[in-house]
Amino acid sequence: MGFLVDIDKLVLTAFSLSFAIIFLYSIKKFNLSTKLKVGLIYGHFILLFFPLVLLTTDFACGAMCMPCGTDTLAMATYALPSAILLGTLAGFVVIPSFYMFSNKRQMENTEIVSFVKRYAKKLKIMMPKIYVVDKAKPVAFSFKSFRSAIFVSIGMMDILSKKELQSVILHEMAHLKQKSSMLKVSSSLLRMFSPLSLLARFHHDTGKEELDADNFAIKVQRTPKYLDSAKRKMRNYN
Repeated sequence: MGFLVDIDKLVLTAFSLSFAIIFLYSIKKFNLSTKLKVGLIYGHFILLFFPLVLLTTDFACGAMCMPCGTDTLAMATYALPSAILLGTLAGFVVIPSFYMFSNKRQMENTEIVSFVKRYAKKLKIMMPKIYVVDKAKPVAFSFKSFRSAIFVSIGMMDILSKKELQSVILHEMAHLKQKSSMLKVSSSLLRMFSPLSLLARFHHDTGKEELDADNFAIKVQRTPKYLDSAKRKMRNYN
């Protein structure tokens, strides 16, 4: 009987990992929406966590002499919500918290804040928080989870002119509008923590999202020169 239960666990594990790979393959193979891609990435994490949670549940059932120790279906019923919770926490709590509690402070430049507020209204998106990150390297990125946020380093503000900085901020606001910032962070998280991403040769081509964000900044400023010069200064720094 114990042997049959172990076979059931192996089948569930193989099933879970197989679909985890299928999710990655689907992202690479098909032209899916950003929202669906993000959903598949976190679905992948849930399926990846499931075998580990199943093993932990098996141990707990055995240690506590619970009936689920010999009932694979009951064990899977206990394990699945925990795997879903872990996947959700990883994507929507742990990673946002890492950014939100990093070495940064809220933007105090009222002109920049007013600029962001004005274009958030035009883009019909919620006003994102603006943070200054204590880094000498010129970097800027955005993140969207429960609350949208744009992060700009001190180094970026030091080397860019007013118009160049505005072009970078417009670029990041376009990412928030497209929800591509969430996809970029999710893709990075996937490469960092999922060994199956290498097995499935997963990669996210951000070219189209970057081009669309560039085009938005250029359209607003009616010239590409500020964005081009901002990129040139960042390349020269690096």
